Order: sequence, then C-alpha cells, then structure tokens
Amino acid sequence: MDVIIDGQRGFEFNDDPSDVLTAVAEITEALRQKGRAVLGVKVDGRTIAPDSIVPTLKDQSLQEAGCLEVSSEDTLTLVNDALNEIQEVLPDLPEACHRLAEVFQGEAPEEGYAPFYQLAEIWRTLKLREGQVADALDLDLDTLEITGEVVGRLHETLNRHLDEAAEALKRNDCVLLGDLLEYELAPKAEKEADIVAALRSQAKRQFGQT
Repeated sequence: MDVIIDGQRGFEFNDDPSDVLTAVAEITEALRQKGRAVLGVKVDGRTIAPDSIVPTLKDQSLQEAGCLEVSSEDTLTLVNDALNEIQEVLPDLPEACHRLAEVFQGEAPEEGYAPFYQLAEIWRTLKLREGQVADALDLDLDTLEITGEVVGRLHETLNRHLDEAAEALKRNDCVLLGDLLEYELAPKAEKEADIVAALRSQAKRQFGQT
C-alpha cells in the first residue's frame, strides 16, 4: 500500500499494520506527537468521512487498498479555525430555528423549504467542526459532559430530530416541522454555545490560549 502524508511518501510503521484502520491510527498518533491533527483521509482517491473511518476501514486489508492519503494541519491552527467558524454561525442558529418555525406555521410554508435545507447543512458543518476539534484535542464526545448532559447523546438526539424534520418536509407536514423547529431544534441550538465553550476550555488547558 502506498502511503502519502501531506503529499510526502516515506512514512515507516513501527509494526506491520493488521489493516488500513490500524495504519491510520498509527499515522494519527505519529502526527499528534508532532503537534498535528488529521484533517482528511482518502483511500484510493475516495474521501472517507470522519464518522465513517472506523466502519469503512476496519478489517480492510492493506492489499485491498492501493493508496492511503492523509492530510493534516497544525493542531492549534485547526482548533482555532474550527472554533472561530462555529462561533460565526452560533448566535444566529436559535433565532433561525424560531424564524423558520414561524414560516412553516404561517400562510406560505413553502417559502421555508430552501432555508430549512440550508439550516440543516449549516448544522452538519457545525457538528463536523466540533468533531474535528474533539479529535484534535483527543476528546471523546461520548464522555464529555456539559450542564449534566453528554455531548455525544445530544448529537444523537439532534440527528434524530433533523431526520424527523426532513421526513416531515417530504410529507409536507409543515405543522410537525414547525413544532420540531420551535420546541426541539431551537433548544438544541442554544446548547451549542455550551458545547463550544467546553471545547474552548479544553483547548485552553492544552494550549494555553485559543
């Protein structure tokens, strides 16, 4: 298997990896020791989403993969950029949910379709950035708690409500969609500020400033 890290070949494994996932894990640790975090993973030119790395690469033999490409970024830079990107959209997120709920509960609910998909995409990006920060800081979101709640479970609940909202949209059930936005998604949007604060606090502990 050809291994390319940040455009460079020549990485040497300490032990022969048992599969592609093991290879990625060793590369990740080697980069971490250099103060860098994994930004992206490609296998044979195909980008592997962060939440798909384990199920996709587990048990995949090295012989099945022709080329493994890993890109990385300075950890502090990645954390700063991700948190700043989140911070830009964070104040508008709860209000956007409330405004959309009003649209779907109003006389022209069809005007909310395109903004809803935009909102869902913003939230997808937000969760991706939170995941990148957590990985960079070696944090497990399934154990990280904010205000007595586990972040991983909050994300699971959010995903479920987003899926329910998407299904309601397909069925043109604007009443349900408005209720989900107002009573489920808007409160979850307000929780995002607590998640970001927890991640920023962890980053400050590790790097002294962000």
